[in-house]
Amino acid sequence: MPRVLTEGAVLQCSHGGQTRLTAGAPTVTVQGHGVVTAGAEVGFRFGAADLPVPGMLTPCPIRTPDGSSPLPCTIAAPATPAGLATKLTVGGKPVLLDTATGTTVSSPAPGTWSVADPGQSTLEAI
Repeated sequence: MPRVLTEGAVLQCSHGGQTRLTAGAPTVTVQGHGVVTAGAEVGFRFGAADLPVPGMLTPCPIRTPDGSSPLPCTIAAPATPAGLATKLTVGGKPVLLDTATGTTVSSPAPGTWSVADPGQSTLEAI
């Protein structure tokens, strides 16, 4: 069964950037970390070497077409339905699972993101 994402989960863009989620829903916790609900991922930035973000582990290497500025991936839309719990919700929103994936805004073409580490190994959901 897929594991529920919590604060501390690691997301990865298709260019190799990795960033740890720094916030979760405080009303439901697993091993002391808030779970992540659907939609919380939208607008999430991966960061670049010269444009770091909180929780960044590995920078996204994407730059503007002329190479002058960093243009790290940003999650553009909610996770695909396969990455959402159907039975577990928080505040009426499904929680994200370690099967979550989606698209990112980057240049010259959109990229994708996936879960590298759910942040916990205790709670599973369907």
